[in-house]
Amino acid sequence: MVETTFYFVRHGQTDYNRLGIVQGRGIDSRLNPVGEAQAAALARRLEDVAFDAIYASTQRRALQTAEPLRRSRPHVPFYRLADLEEMSWGIYEGQPIGPDLRARLDAWQARWAQGRYDDPIDGGESILDVQRRALRAVEQMLDRHAGGTLLVVTHGRLLRVLLSSLLPEYGLARMQDIRHANTAVNQLVHRGDGFEARLLNCTMHLDADAPVSSVAWSASGAGRPVR
Repeated sequence: MVETTFYFVRHGQTDYNRLGIVQGRGIDSRLNPVGEAQAAALARRLEDVAFDAIYASTQRRALQTAEPLRRSRPHVPFYRLADLEEMSWGIYEGQPIGPDLRARLDAWQARWAQGRYDDPIDGGESILDVQRRALRAVEQMLDRHAGGTLLVVTHGRLLRVLLSSLLPEYGLARMQDIRHANTAVNQLVHRGDGFEARLLNCTMHLDADAPVSSVAWSASGAGRPVR
C-alpha cells in the first residue's frame, strides 16, 4: 500500500498574531523577529527529513516560514499554491480582537456549531469555501507525489478546516479542537483508506528542554479517503 507523509505546518509569528489582530487572506503580513526565529528552529528540527516537495501558501508569512527549509534543499521542487492561503475573514480583517469583535466571532462559532458551514463571512469566505480549496490542494499533492514526503506551510484557520476534514475523529463540528501554534508540526500519513495523524500541534522545536508529551500529542485511526 502506498504511504504518503505530510508535514502540515503553520507559519511563524507575525505582529498581527502578537497584537491579536485578524489577518486572513487579504492581509499579506511578514514574520516578526520571533517568527523568523521560529522558522529557523523549525528548519533545524526538520533538517534530516528527506522531503520530495515543499508547498507553501502564496502569502509572505508562509513563504518566509518555508524559506530556510527551501534554501537548504535547492534540489527539492517548491510550489506556491493560492489554495493554501488563509481563510478570507472579509470585513474583520485588520481589526483588533476586542470585546465587540470577540462577540461577533463567537457568533460565527455558534453558527458553525449548528452546522452552518456554507454561510460566508461578510465580504469573505464560508467554511465550505475553505474546505473545498484546501482539499483540492491535498488532492493535487497526492496526484503529484504519491508515496513521497511533503512539507506544507499554511495558516491557522485553514489548518483547522483541513485537518478536521481529513481526520474522522474530528470532522468540521470539532474544528475548534484543532490547536495551531505558530510553526507547530502536524504529521499525517495517507494510505489507501485515508489519513492517520502521528503528530498534532507539536512545538518541541521551540523548547528543546520540554518533554515531548507536554508539547505534542498523537492520534491514530484511519481517516476518510480524500479521493
